[in-house]
Amino acid sequence: MNRDSALDLLAFAVGYRLMTPDERRALRIAALFELGEKAPASPELAVLWDEDRLIRGEREPASVYDRWVLMKARDEAERPAFDEQFWRLRRSDLEGAGFEPNEARDVIASVRASLSNTPGKKGDDDGTIQEAA
Repeated sequence: MNRDSALDLLAFAVGYRLMTPDERRALRIAALFELGEKAPASPELAVLWDEDRLIRGEREPASVYDRWVLMKARDEAERPAFDEQFWRLRRSDLEGAGFEPNEARDVIASVRASLSNTPGKKGDDDGTIQEAA
């Protein structure tokens, strides 16, 4: 992956996280549906469609798997959009694409500042702490 691709991936990942869980699920369904028009239908689309109906309350849970899907959806809805692991992984992506550690840290800090996502408690690896080499 080159530097431009890494920045594109960062922008997509941030945009994806800015969506609600319902919007992300709708995007996945739309993408799979579009692929199905060009290729044989995917079993993944049928499963995702069924899970979406369950989460929206259009059908009752009928199995342990259905209850697990509901629990997972509830957890996803309660989780913060951007956690420290998200930022560490994005920083790692940038460094893997050829950014120097200080450059990657600056890019992450800039994105976080533009999102008004201030760092958590002191010691969090939010991309702004200078690490010992």
